[in-house]
Amino acid sequence: MTARPKSLAIPATLVIVGGVVYGSLFAANKIAIEVGFPFIAYTFWQSLFAGVALLIVALARADAPKLTVPHLRHYLLLSTLGIVIPVLVLTFIADKLPAGVVTLIIGLTPPLTYVFAFMLRRESLRWLSVGGVVLGFTSILLIVLPAQSLSVPGAALWMIVALLVPVSVATNIIVISYLRPPKTSTVSLVCGLLLSAAAITLVIMLVSGGVHGFWNVRGAGVWAMLWAAGGQIVAFMAGLEIARLAGPVYVSQMNYVIVGAGFLWALVLFNESLSAWVWAALLVMLAGLGLTNLGAARAARS
Repeated sequence: MTARPKSLAIPATLVIVGGVVYGSLFAANKIAIEVGFPFIAYTFWQSLFAGVALLIVALARADAPKLTVPHLRHYLLLSTLGIVIPVLVLTFIADKLPAGVVTLIIGLTPPLTYVFAFMLRRESLRWLSVGGVVLGFTSILLIVLPAQSLSVPGAALWMIVALLVPVSVATNIIVISYLRPPKTSTVSLVCGLLLSAAAITLVIMLVSGGVHGFWNVRGAGVWAMLWAAGGQIVAFMAGLEIARLAGPVYVSQMNYVIVGAGFLWALVLFNESLSAWVWAALLVMLAGLGLTNLGAARAARS
């Protein structure tokens, strides 16, 4: 078990900071795509900029990412699950669904994490958490099923594609929680996974048509890319530090902030007008998150 710190002040602060920053990335994705930034190139450049920036910090600390086979395997796995798949999917659908709705999908991460951990026999059957899973998927049905919920062509299909994100992130949390290499600092680990994500997306970009330079994109797209790069650093550093300081159960609290912050960013930046069905889905999602986290907290205490 992860040792609990004497005070949860630092993990609580990281939950808020990491959640607010990650919640803003949906807006950055939307801005980048709307100005014509190809989504694969966008993923590559933000990962490269973030990875190089963190590598400079790691080298200054004499804490460069370790290059052993287990570490390289871990970087590739974490980068694929935590960055490549989520960012590619989120960027691809950024102009196909309202940013607030895309944010809501992230709220399925905690219940899915519980389901995966239960399937791996890492968690016991907890009826509160089961209730959280049911409410989480109910919230998605509230968006997909009513015809007046989203006035977007093919919305149901794009919602299904968006579900790849919480599935990937939940799997990533399982890997981080149970397979993190010992004696590896958060800085070097995040640096390694960011540079790995850049390497993976570079290959994808080359195969799909060659390198697309960020300098060929309008200013707003470049700023969005830099915004996303900084956000990836903050969000991953916060998440891994929370897991180290307070355990994986506490990490799930970030999803409250991510969902709420994502809605606020969408309202402020895009003045999105969401239907009553979407707002109802948000309330159901938050209730599901509450049940999931309450069940996890009770299990941790017992």
